[in-house]
Amino acid sequence: MMAIKRILVPIDFSAPSLKALDEAVEFNQPYGAEIILLCAVEHNYYESLASVPNSGALVAEEVRAAQEKLEGIRENLAARGVKCRTLVELSVPFQAIVDAAKKVDASLIFMSTHGRTGLAHVLVGSVAERVVQHAGCPILLLRSSADATKPKNKTIRAKT
Repeated sequence: MMAIKRILVPIDFSAPSLKALDEAVEFNQPYGAEIILLCAVEHNYYESLASVPNSGALVAEEVRAAQEKLEGIRENLAARGVKCRTLVELSVPFQAIVDAAKKVDASLIFMSTHGRTGLAHVLVGSVAERVVQHAGCPILLLRSSADATKPKNKTIRAKT
């Protein structure tokens, strides 16, 4: 059986990521592992906005806000007896997750999907898909409710 010591839970404060956190906490009950809450702040977004003065201050404010929100979640979990710490990384989300998993020696990444399809998937991409491709530890993906309502792939047979 795999020893689970640290579970990395990426959070972007969306409903699917918070649901994944709830599920990770429940999943973790028999293991008692440390849960590491990760928020990725995408600094490249602000750097691309050349017309925005003082984009560094915007990044700093976003980091501060993420740390504050994560700390509130950590306090709530600690009050419930969950070992937990927070981490904010400046990077594109998938890279932040992969790098953080390595940095903290995560036993498992527990994350949600957002259920984007079609053009949104092509333009925004899938963070979960990229994490699966690049992470060096097991990943447990929780399908978002949007994913769960999609029809399953069906085999289409030609009439003969």
